[in-house]
Amino acid sequence: MRERFLELWPIWRPIRDNETRLGFLYGLAGLLLVTIGPLYGITNQAMAWRGTTVWDPTTSLDLGIPFLAWTIVLYLSLFFLFYPLPLFSMPNTSEARREAMLMGQGLIVLSAVSNLIFIISPAEVHIRSQAVAGIGDAHPLFVAGFEFQWFVDSPYNAWPSLHVSQAGLITMFAIRWWRGTVWKQWAIGIAFVAMSISILTTKQHFVWDLISGLALLAVIWQYQMRPALSM
Repeated sequence: MRERFLELWPIWRPIRDNETRLGFLYGLAGLLLVTIGPLYGITNQAMAWRGTTVWDPTTSLDLGIPFLAWTIVLYLSLFFLFYPLPLFSMPNTSEARREAMLMGQGLIVLSAVSNLIFIISPAEVHIRSQAVAGIGDAHPLFVAGFEFQWFVDSPYNAWPSLHVSQAGLITMFAIRWWRGTVWKQWAIGIAFVAMSISILTTKQHFVWDLISGLALLAVIWQYQMRPALSM
């Protein structure tokens, strides 16, 4: 059973034999989009409709961290930097393709576990009100970024932070693929740290969301990714 879990899943069969690197990656992205996207969207809207908070993870640190409107750029880097990152980092080798599909499996597991927690233990991110109150004097571009984020994302899918766990997993594979190019490894590592901090300064998440997102990432990497990568 464990060996089968570590193997490539049948979902990837339509793209495994794609002859071009870009075709393979676009196929991978499409399959992830149709699996992860609807799951998150349905859960998010359902929890917003439910409007229930099981517990409040707010700490004095959450209340004390300043709202920084410009960090919405870092927050949205999940979409314009981390999600497209395999396009730039994945080598054109059969082993790299296998690893990319393993990464996809990790992203699906991260999403499934996180969404289950969103349903079982919802926590409204009420500190978003600090951002709403402080956005008035911000640059219009930053305001547009927040308005977009608030339109597509109700403040209930709090912990563990998928921003942190998904970007972290993609970063770890990019670092793996960029062996020998130290400046790229450091650059994406710093970008990941900056994005992780931005979930707090945009008031999109609690500190607990960051910690639990990192913890889930560590578990998935240790028990799903590392054994599969060593096979």
